[in-house]
This record gives sequence, C-alpha cells and structure tokens, in this order.
Amino acid sequence: MREPTVIESNANTFYLKKRSIPKGCQQCLQGAKAVLFLNGICQNPNHCSWYCPISENRKGKKDTYINETQISSKEQILKELELINAKGLSITGGDPLFEPNLINTLDYIKFIKNSKGNNFHIHLYTNGLNFDEEIAKKLAQAGLDEIRFNPPKEHWKVIKYALNKGMVVGAEVPVIPNVKKLEDLKEFIFYLDNLGADFINLNEFEYCFPNSQNLKNQGYFLEEGTIASVKNSKKSAISLLKEIAPKVSLQIHFCTIRAKDYWQLKERYLRRAKSIKLPYEQITSEGLLLYAQIEGKRGEIKDFSTVLLNELKFPRKFISYDEDYVRLPIWMAIRESFIDLIDKYNLKGYIVEITPFRDDRYRQITEKTPIRLFKKEMGLNED
Repeated sequence: MREPTVIESNANTFYLKKRSIPKGCQQCLQGAKAVLFLNGICQNPNHCSWYCPISENRKGKKDTYINETQISSKEQILKELELINAKGLSITGGDPLFEPNLINTLDYIKFIKNSKGNNFHIHLYTNGLNFDEEIAKKLAQAGLDEIRFNPPKEHWKVIKYALNKGMVVGAEVPVIPNVKKLEDLKEFIFYLDNLGADFINLNEFEYCFPNSQNLKNQGYFLEEGTIASVKNSKKSAISLLKEIAPKVSLQIHFCTIRAKDYWQLKERYLRRAKSIKLPYEQITSEGLLLYAQIEGKRGEIKDFSTVLLNELKFPRKFISYDEDYVRLPIWMAIRESFIDLIDKYNLKGYIVEITPFRDDRYRQITEKTPIRLFKKEMGLNED
C-alpha cells in the first residue's frame, strides 16, 4: 500500500491527503464553531483526570459558558452564535453525558437544532464511561451530528453503540510521549479502524497551570521555546501518523496547541469583531479591536470634545466620548496637528487594543501605547 501523504494545514494541524478532517474540526479551524462548556462536572476518571487542563474556576463547577461568556439562558447561546456567525457548536465539559448532565445535554441539542436548523453542525466530547445503546439513540434522535470519545481501555467497547445511528463517530485523545501510552494509542487506532469508526483526532499534549504539577511528577516537561507544549508530544504524533496511516483507512488528524489555543481563537475573534466593531475601531489580524483614546480631567475632556465636534467638524459617527475620555479612529489621532491639540489641552493620547467584547467582564486591554510611541514603533511618517 502506498504511504499516504501527510499535509500540514495553514493552522499548523496535520492530516492525511485525500482523507480530509472531520467536519467539526473544519469549522473549528474557520472560527465558525462555538464551544458550549456545559459545566465542569464529570466522573474524574483515572485515565484522564491527572492531565485535565480545565481551570480551577470551571472544574467541578456548575457554571455554563458559550465560548468565553458565562450564561444563564439558552437565548444567550443564540446571541453568541449570531455574533460569530457560527456554523456549528461543540459541547464539552466536564462530561456532557455524565448522568447528572445528560438531560441538559439532550435539551441543548434539541433547542439548537430547532433554532438553527438541521444543517447546523453539533459535535460532542465524552469519556464514554456511562455510554450505552439507549444514550446513543437519544443523542441521534436529538440531532447530534458527531461524537468524540476519550475512553479508558476497558470502555473502548461502548463506542460500537454510536455506530449506524446517523452520527459521525470518532475519538479525540492527547498524544502522551510515553512508550507504553504510545503503544496503547496505536492499539486504540487499530481498534477504531476495525470497528468502523470514522476518525481519530490526536491532540498535542498540553502543559498548563491546572495539570503542571501532575505532569512534572510523572516526568513530562515543557518543549523548549513553548509555553504549553509537552516535550516530544508533537514529534511522537508525526511519527505515529506516518507509521500507522498506511495500515488503517480512518481519518487521522493531529491538532497542535498552536492550532487549538491561537488559530481557532483568532479566527473566532475575527468573526466576533466584525459583528461588534464600532465606526472608530479597526480590526487587527488577530481579531482584536484598535482605536485611539484621549484621556484627561473631566472639564478638559468636555472642552476638547466640543472643539472636535463644533469647531473642527469631526464626523460625529467617528467619535465616542464621556466625562473621562474621547475615543476616535487611529488615522485621526496620529496626525501631528492632532497630537499638538492634545498637548494644548493638557491631555494624554493612547492607541488601545482590546479583545472583541463589549461586556467589561470579558473585555481586556491587550495593549495601551502612547500615540507618539505607537507612531515610532509602526514607522509612520509625520504629517
């Protein structure tokens, strides 16, 4: 059998030529897949709890999130789906199929399908510990399109219940760079292929604050030059992909931490930024919002805004102001004549970069640079 060609995508993921990748992954890499974090409640199984990357703020908690936003109603999900122009939704946790979560999971799937239509793609992650034929039927009836398992070896057999239900069936597991665990992973891939599953997603093993001590205790360390990649995980994944691909027919997709933590977020931010952008803001290549902000004492800010609007006739739609600041487009603020005006009124001017949110709980300032320094750093010519 001819060895399949390994392709690297623009997002730094790897897959096999002519086998493509699961639809859920395609949408994730486009930023078109919203993430519904049902809650942080699961069975804490031994095979994965030791490396679980869920933060302390979410693990074991009942709070629900859609992307970065905590929610308390289904309608808030629809609002977020509209903001990012989503084509699909993934459901994660915790474990969405853990008995205390199952009813809510089914309810969410039905609600989204009824609201967005049958073409709206939904996939779900589960450890499979309490998966059975009855749950498989209920998920299929609710409208689930794709299911991804990460079960312990003694529960591999439950995956068969998801087959022939109208759902795409696969697995998603980390590549743990340990000889025994890599052999187990090979065995799992052969098992899935023989079973008739559709795909397996391999994830780069993640090193983060919640699991850092456990990983250190077991001899796993950061890859040099990275902030979250476990040493040798990517290397092991590529080797495994090349070795096992000619021996199986299912889809195999390796997703790096850069793809999961940077590319997908960036693409989702770009979609969100386009929905919420104000006239004085511009969107960066990373989906952040950029604008100029003039700050000073309240009386001086009021006088300054009056001059801009009434004397200089700046277009009203490009200016936002209150008692403490004036916000306006960068192209206005970087003119030397404008900077001189800022100085005249004893004000401070900055170029501000923020995450694309309007709610103060989620909006973060990622950079705040004095205007003159910004011009220097960007190599902008003087007026």
